Amino acid sequence: METQPPPQAPDPYTVVHDAPKPASIKVFGILNIVFGALGLVSSGAGVIFFIFLRSTELGQEIYSTMDAQFSESHQIFLQFSSCFGGILSLILLAFGVGLLRERNWGRTGSLGYAAFQLLYTVAGTAVAMSMMKNDESFILTAGGTMCGVLFSLIYPICILFFLTRPNVVEALKE
Repeated sequence: METQPPPQAPDPYTVVHDAPKPASIKVFGILNIVFGALGLVSSGAGVIFFIFLRSTELGQEIYSTMDAQFSESHQIFLQFSSCFGGILSLILLAFGVGLLRERNWGRTGSLGYAAFQLLYTVAGTAVAMSMMKNDESFILTAGGTMCGVLFSLIYPICILFFLTRPNVVEALKE
């Protein structure tokens, strides 16, 4: 009769790292890349739109209509936001790649992006609302703006919720 050695207990420090990675890492990596690419396209379209406004007759008519509703500083704010949005989109793309490569810097960068985006959205909305002319269309414009703000806060809040889960933090420890 042979005696078998007692079974060895698994090492608790390696068991966690052998577990499958949470799906939210890949999901948010892909979403970061998709939203980053869409942001680059829309920022580029915004820059082209402002060039169009300055260079064509139809553009001048659109510009004068916008000028009637918003102050002139609002146009400058929109141009700045369009360019700055492109930079933020590039950053979001990079963090998406980091998440897909299962790097902790992709997670922490995404969390920083989400926190910044929440603050930037609220501050940008406050600035834009302060630049609107107070006329009969103010309520409609403000209502549409607030709906857009609420919609744009969904993704950063989801990033903050899902990428701070303990299993995600543990899976991306380096």
